[in-house]
Amino acid sequence: MPPVNQQRRDALADAAIAIVASEGSHGLSHRSVDETAAVPRGTTSNYFRSRDALLEATVKRIVHLHFEWIAELRAKRAGELDRTALMEILAQVLDESVTVHKDRYRAMMELLLEGTRRPELHATLVETFTSGVKLVHEAHRADGVEPTDVQIHLLRVIYVGTLFSFIVLPESLQTLGPAETTMTLMNTILNR
Repeated sequence: MPPVNQQRRDALADAAIAIVASEGSHGLSHRSVDETAAVPRGTTSNYFRSRDALLEATVKRIVHLHFEWIAELRAKRAGELDRTALMEILAQVLDESVTVHKDRYRAMMELLLEGTRRPELHATLVETFTSGVKLVHEAHRADGVEPTDVQIHLLRVIYVGTLFSFIVLPESLQTLGPAETTMTLMNTILNR
């Protein structure tokens, strides 16, 4: 049974995120995580017995960090989750996803592609994007608007595509910043 030290598990998963962000999922191995995390050789395999377990831990860590971050942003807006607050939160999420947390979301995009070959990873990553959609839905309900399932689906598709574009082809959106992009997306899709 692997050791339970959660701090060490998180540090190893953080090292795995950095590796996937810089080298892609093909660069992820127990040895590369040991080296990146500066731990004795064999440490990562003690915590994550297989490469699949390591990939799953990496995905779960990204999802955990994402939800933790979203919860912090929402807590700062407690009681004022209206359309304006929502747009500001989404703009901040997009902006910080491509600046402050760029490696995390670059790794997420890489793992989304890996998830097309590994359904267990795909299901976990879908959770991340679904949480953002729930936020949009809740805010519009509070604002007296009930977006359709089609509008919500389109918003998610376009938002993920925008995030992908900002990460891999930033030149394509150089005239629009994250805040303007977010407002344009919401106004276009939600017909508001």
